[in-house]
Amino acid sequence: MASPPPGDPAYDQEVVTSAKRQNVATPTGDVVERDVAVSETVDNVEARRSTAYWISGVVYFLFGLIEIVIALRVLLKLLAANPNAGFTQFIYNLSAPFVAPFEGIVGTPSASNGSVFEFSSILAIIVYLLLSWIIVKLLQLLIDRPVTGVSASRAVGRRTDV
Repeated sequence: MASPPPGDPAYDQEVVTSAKRQNVATPTGDVVERDVAVSETVDNVEARRSTAYWISGVVYFLFGLIEIVIALRVLLKLLAANPNAGFTQFIYNLSAPFVAPFEGIVGTPSASNGSVFEFSSILAIIVYLLLSWIIVKLLQLLIDRPVTGVSASRAVGRRTDV
């Protein structure tokens, strides 16, 4: 059975029915001990935590890929790689949109052999690292919180056959 999407009341909370042993009066006046169904609404913390963890992993993965491409760019520039080589062109073209906002902020020292140290790329890596951390923390604050103000969770293995 598919779980409801975040924001759906069935996702945020669920009604859990459990059995409690109580003394019950029968219509004849006898008192007998029976299992009585007791329902309670609990905050579905586990589902939201699982979603927050999954989204955090996706964010870190995507930003990690961006940072790896930029780091390869830094390495290729430091090694004075041939800019006409296919792989070098691919990395430069792929990383260009991510490095562009940081170009011109600081100087770019170069050596006589064509080696270049791009401070703008290092700055981009640092900013994207911080940005990914901020996004994940914000998602955790928004998703991984009790809806009702009370942090309750569904007990695993609870019997519902009454």
